[in-house]
Amino acid sequence: MKKNRQYDILSKIESHKKRLNYQTPKLKTKQSKFINYTIMQRLQHFKNDNELTSTFPVKIRKVPKSLEDIVRITKFNKSEIRLLYKGFKQECPSGAVTERDFQTIYSHFFPHGNCRDYTNYLFRVLDRRKRMYFTFEDYIQALSILVRGDIKEKLQWVFRFYDISDNGKLTKQTIETILRSIYDLLGPNSCIHQPLTDATIEKHSACIFEKLDFHNAGSINFDDFENYCLQDAQLLNSISLLSNTAI
Repeated sequence: MKKNRQYDILSKIESHKKRLNYQTPKLKTKQSKFINYTIMQRLQHFKNDNELTSTFPVKIRKVPKSLEDIVRITKFNKSEIRLLYKGFKQECPSGAVTERDFQTIYSHFFPHGNCRDYTNYLFRVLDRRKRMYFTFEDYIQALSILVRGDIKEKLQWVFRFYDISDNGKLTKQTIETILRSIYDLLGPNSCIHQPLTDATIEKHSACIFEKLDFHNAGSINFDDFENYCLQDAQLLNSISLLSNTAI
């Protein structure tokens, strides 16, 4: 609709410009130059506006695949998918979620925290095709892994979330960056037993990474991550609880 309106306005400007060409002899030179300059400025404005709207997905409408297709690519049944889509549609009527939309949604659930960094990292994983938005299919495929996937699928997803550099390796710095975003998300009162400081986060990160980096290589790959997680009964129990989450 906006694009059609811009075309209508551009047509009117061009029409007015043509009429000015016939009227130019009757106009004073300065007045004619001023009007032509104004018209060119308006044309440039609309050109720039068109470039802006084509760069950012301002008005995206995405219709999801058929129910049968989604059943095939996930581990949900039709009734679960309908329920999930109803909730998704209420939050995202256009069918596509931009990073700003995602941040707004999370801010409703964590009003006392700062969700900017956490949603940025999570959005990166959901926007698998790097389109600056994710759709219902992206969302439900991720949820299918976290809720119904086997332990390896879940660990692969968690590793991708922590791998903010997309290089297949985790370092103490990446662990610390994710932990800091989680603490920011939960808010200033998230740490009950001791005050939350930079030193606290650094100590927590170092402790986690020391357990993961048993080769003392300074970085770990997915195999290292998986081997450690499979030996931690408490961690495996926490991950398995995702499978029992009510939808």
